[in-house]
Amino acid sequence: GDHGNQEPWSFGKNIELIVKKFIELRYQLLPYIYTSFWRYANEGIPMLKSLVLYDQEDIHTHYRNDEFVVGEKILACPITEANAKGRRMYFPYGKWYNLWTEEIMEGGQELWVDADLDTMPVFVKEGAIIPKYPIQQYVGEKEIKQVYLDIYFKKGKEKSQLYEDSQDGYDYIKGRFSLRNFTLIGKDKSLTIQQFKAGKFTTGYSTFEMKFVHLPFKIKEVEIDGEKYNFKKFRKAENVIIFPKEFSVIE
Repeated sequence: GDHGNQEPWSFGKNIELIVKKFIELRYQLLPYIYTSFWRYANEGIPMLKSLVLYDQEDIHTHYRNDEFVVGEKILACPITEANAKGRRMYFPYGKWYNLWTEEIMEGGQELWVDADLDTMPVFVKEGAIIPKYPIQQYVGEKEIKQVYLDIYFKKGKEKSQLYEDSQDGYDYIKGRFSLRNFTLIGKDKSLTIQQFKAGKFTTGYSTFEMKFVHLPFKIKEVEIDGEKYNFKKFRKAENVIIFPKEFSVIE
């Protein structure tokens, strides 16, 4: 039936800006989402997982029906009550970073999470490497000259993936795809990122802009494949460094 005007701008400027913020986040996360759909097509693993599918060994996930995991690394929990300023939610085992504040939450327990209209509870698994594109207004608006990698520190080891192809046709079946397998190894005073690439597809961009979240140490020097790397564009306050995309080991 007719429910009246439902466009974002029909509810005022504030709501329009909030909707715009989340739409732009979706466009930023396109490479992460695309990789998740590749896993679904290739391995049958759903892009959206209930908590029980994510970790069925944890009995506390069995009756959570309004939280879900996007891909393998992002935990989302919608606010379903009007005018709510937060809610209780269950965090699976491990540590989780608040997407908006970078606050770390310890998993294996139910906790209260503050939230407002523009800050739906979204958390990133520790050790995750989240690929992102620049903000676009539609797919293909911009030539992708650089991919952003948000790297969430973990003491220990964590694996992430980035899958890319031409986004059209069936050449990927013939091996014309790019699958980057990342392994993060975090220690008290060092961080190592290993990369193994499979596939024949060559992406159009040449660099990664890496943002390191919650490093327990200051970056003093970097080596790429055993050689010291003179990084000129280092945004120290943000822990952001630009690297060439083709590497085997960064440490």
